[in-house]
Amino acid sequence: MENFLLVGNGAREHAIAEAVCRNANVRLFAFMSASHPGISSLVKKSGGEFAIGDIQSPAQVERFAEGKGISLAFPSPDAVLAAGVTDALLVAGVPCAAPTKEAARLEWDKAYCRELLRDFKVPGSPRFGIFDNEREAHSFIDACKGEVAVKPSGLTGGKGVKVTGFQLKNDAEAKQYATELLSAKRGGTASIVIEEKLDGEEFSLQAFCDGSRIYGMPLVQDHKRAYEGDVGPNCYSEDTEILTEDGWKKFDELDSDLKVAIYQTRFRRIRFEKPKSIYWRKYVGKMVSFKHREIDLLVTPNHRMLMRKRKGDRFTVIEAKDWKGEGIIPQTGRWIGKQPKYFRLPCSGNRFGPKNKSVKVPFKDWAEFMGLFLSEGYASREKRGATIYICQIRASKNHNKMRAILEKLPFHFNIVEKGFKISSIQLYDALRGFGSAGEKYVPPYIKNAKPETIMAFLSSFCLGDGNMHDGKMRLCSSSKKMIGDIQEMFLKTGQIGIITEDKRTTMVSPINRKTYPASTIYSIESKKRNAVGIRKNNVKVVDYSGYIGCVTVSTGFVVVRRKFRIAICGNTGGMGSYSDANHLLPFLRKAHRDSALAIMQKTIEAFHKKTGKHFIGVLYGGFMATRDGVKLIEYNARFGDPEAMNVLSILTSDLYAILEQMAAHKITKAPEFESKATVCKYLVPEGYPGKSATDQPLKIDSAALEESGARVYYASVYEKDGAICTQSSRSMGLVGVAGSIEEAEKVAEAACGAVQGRVWHRADIGTKELLERRMKHMKEIGAL
Repeated sequence: MENFLLVGNGAREHAIAEAVCRNANVRLFAFMSASHPGISSLVKKSGGEFAIGDIQSPAQVERFAEGKGISLAFPSPDAVLAAGVTDALLVAGVPCAAPTKEAARLEWDKAYCRELLRDFKVPGSPRFGIFDNEREAHSFIDACKGEVAVKPSGLTGGKGVKVTGFQLKNDAEAKQYATELLSAKRGGTASIVIEEKLDGEEFSLQAFCDGSRIYGMPLVQDHKRAYEGDVGPNCYSEDTEILTEDGWKKFDELDSDLKVAIYQTRFRRIRFEKPKSIYWRKYVGKMVSFKHREIDLLVTPNHRMLMRKRKGDRFTVIEAKDWKGEGIIPQTGRWIGKQPKYFRLPCSGNRFGPKNKSVKVPFKDWAEFMGLFLSEGYASREKRGATIYICQIRASKNHNKMRAILEKLPFHFNIVEKGFKISSIQLYDALRGFGSAGEKYVPPYIKNAKPETIMAFLSSFCLGDGNMHDGKMRLCSSSKKMIGDIQEMFLKTGQIGIITEDKRTTMVSPINRKTYPASTIYSIESKKRNAVGIRKNNVKVVDYSGYIGCVTVSTGFVVVRRKFRIAICGNTGGMGSYSDANHLLPFLRKAHRDSALAIMQKTIEAFHKKTGKHFIGVLYGGFMATRDGVKLIEYNARFGDPEAMNVLSILTSDLYAILEQMAAHKITKAPEFESKATVCKYLVPEGYPGKSATDQPLKIDSAALEESGARVYYASVYEKDGAICTQSSRSMGLVGVAGSIEEAEKVAEAACGAVQGRVWHRADIGTKELLERRMKHMKEIGAL
């Protein structure tokens, strides 16, 4: 038996342990910082041992290994490597397949890495500078026109890098952040690295390194914001409504078959699509309030806000908690719409057969008529037939305008004391479904028509329950549903409209001047603007206890309202990764992989030339495919998380043998992988990464999970009384393996459905829409 020591615990380490234990001749030993049900189970099955301690303490790890006859060790997490655990084990005579502290410096010292690549002319580095002086750092930012990535030089857990256009709004914030890092010595060093901002698509290439050669693994794309760690849920307060094809709905009223309004940032366009997933869960913690006379939002701190500067046209995305200064939030978008040439009223009849033939009306004429009917009309069934009334007295200033609209219809009307009377069973059949005044609504075929037709409806409605005020259309209704429909129609015509409530108890009839009991009246006034300016004093952090809602859509941005005020901002969250069956990615070519491999090969050669030592272990390159070729973002000196789960789940070679050969400085055969696609989706506790729902048991349907065929890798969980319980970080990674990304995504999604509890996940990882956006972006920037 071979005794294998794994240092670390998480989903990545679970995947490593599972792959190593496929070799029946391996006995697993694990030294972990916390209990781990997956790794512990593998240890017991193999006949090994595990212990809990400080994994960053070389002395503790060495003491655990002592006397156990360890034939090979694999320290895994970055902080463990930077602490020198590999070095201590090697001194103790334990072979290691992981980098020494000096070799791992490629990860934990970004300045050292960039200097190494520059000095030995390794290609792929973006324009960069290393600074310990504030003035010089600011000058470099100016030279890059503010388009930069600012990085602490040392380890920061993947959360210290900030990029303009994402976490930093402009060059002023980039300079401020650079100053903060230099003052605080973030990451343990007094220097920082500033690089030009790259435009392209990121991908990850992991490779086994035996000191002289590298052996690449399948390419993976990890979905988290560029250069930064996991961002967590982007949710709204429970009283927020989202626009759907059936009107405004709260998040707990949604179902997966009801299309929601999404916003395409590139085209500034609004359209409807079915959500990928819907979340509705309890939340206790901080929320960020955006309160203005024209907008009222309450969102989680990590919520993705879509904004642009007042003097500019480019959108950027920031987290709600990072809002500073003034920015513009969009409220409407371009609507295309569709409609038939004619509206057709079906034939009417009685028990003796058809009485009236089918009638067709020009669609725009019908929309104008519907505006009159829904504002001033009602349908009545009488003994001798059916009647439609449009209530408007002769003395009204709009009487003639209404008459002109009615004259376009193929129906005869009379003018009576009430207004206009149309006797038609055919018309009655078409209109009787709209209910009483408080229950009326705008039919979808008009709400979704072309903008000019929508405006014709609104103008006609304004002749009844409305008026013009300083050039603005002001409409009212006792139907909350209909006033919401009108608000939707305003935004489809490039306007905004704020709804107010008038809770009067009585009203005066304009016909007979008598007083009648009244219900609540809702009013809306149009404004010809498409966005609202929010200043820092409109934003504050508040405590919140209640439910929050979220949907996942392809673009990441939806149309919502709170307290009748509309906004467009982000609504996706989570994390995951995928790889393709051809071991490339759909938006990359073999040349991209070859370039990345060449950069990595030259890097380990440069390290050997500089130090006289070899890089032994897994080297992870974070790359970006740009118009100017493949660029290196940064290195990690270990497997990625979640990328390890993607590649190790399809590794057909013996992982223990590969690691053993690496430690001996010679891999004899290139590792082999199945020609399968993988999609990894992480389940995380509610509130993550803020105040996570900890110590919550998960109900796992083992039969459904097994039926899905997904691989399960535990992350930050523990076992109590036979149940898997959440901790503050990510809970578990579920990996679908299939012949294509689309099929693997379905497997992973089905697996997520087999786990119930206070956890959530990002459902769009690996979907067709997401992959198409990647390909489109590559073509737009000329990188293909």
